[in-house]
Amino acid sequence: MVKLVSLVGLAGAAAFTAHPSAARPLLRSGAAGSSSHHQHSSTPRRWHGASHGARMNFDFLSALDMFYKSAPYEAAFVTCGVKAAASDGLAQQTERNGRPQFSWPRNLAFILYGGFYQGCFQNFVFNTFYPAVFGTGTDVATVAIKVVFDQLVLTPFLCLPCAYLVKAAVFRYPLQEGLQRYVADAKKDLLLKYWAIWTPAQCFTFSIVPEHLRIAFIAFVSFFWLILLSTISNRTPVREPVRIGRRARS
Repeated sequence: MVKLVSLVGLAGAAAFTAHPSAARPLLRSGAAGSSSHHQHSSTPRRWHGASHGARMNFDFLSALDMFYKSAPYEAAFVTCGVKAAASDGLAQQTERNGRPQFSWPRNLAFILYGGFYQGCFQNFVFNTFYPAVFGTGTDVATVAIKVVFDQLVLTPFLCLPCAYLVKAAVFRYPLQEGLQRYVADAKKDLLLKYWAIWTPAQCFTFSIVPEHLRIAFIAFVSFFWLILLSTISNRTPVREPVRIGRRARS
């Protein structure tokens, strides 16, 4: 039996040696199978990498969404404080009023105003006070009364004056002077520019934007608004006296 097996093996080896072309289809099919297997194995790897990246992005967005839901005031302060610092920094870089150096006190004033007022206080006003007074609906009447109150009452008597008072406290000049600067700018173009930007923006805030993301949406819009506010509120240098009704020197 062993001899028979040996003879069969020798016969096969001899046939392979005499006719190597007979083995080529087998070799080609084996190579093709190996290449096909390699291609099929690389495709799942790419798909796995793409799905892993998408899953990481989804996890990050989910964590961010949870942060705004579970810690609304902390999220509001961080978001609006960082945004205000960036807005003022950009405004300072684009100004050409003989200020060669970066003003850190001015930037600090905007961080405090952004973090505490635009972040924490507005989170309370928009998500607690307004719903309690005007209701939680998103119908046209409810949204309209919120926007009107926000633009004609809250903004001119609290929102914008706070920015000038914080700046006065940081630069250590009288609060009365800070209010005088606000009134002077409001009589020019401050309120008109505010209403042009924020009236349509607040219509979106109170109708479409989810409650826990309202401050994030406001921070996005106010990034551009604070660049404008930073420029307007610094048209008159701090050392110059302000006279209401007269044109401030630049």
